[in-house]
Amino acid sequence: MFAEFYQVKMVEASQKFSDLIHRTTERKERTIITQSGHSLAALVPLEDFALLQKLENLLDYQEAIEALNEPGENISLDELKKEVGLS
Repeated sequence: MFAEFYQVKMVEASQKFSDLIHRTTERKERTIITQSGHSLAALVPLEDFALLQKLENLLDYQEAIEALNEPGENISLDELKKEVGLS
């Protein structure tokens, strides 16, 4: 189940930034910052951010494995860079 989050307007977030940091670090709360009713950003504990990074790395790894399994010749990163003009 997803953790609950605190929602705050950007104007209020800028006025209460220290409190939001405290809520995030001490209470492990997640905060959604909004403007004109639209979500703009999230303030999350470092543990949540680390988990997001691990998930992103896992997805990147899975995509790389799928690419390696595609038919055709595999080329090195250096060769790819040359092909697209990055080296």
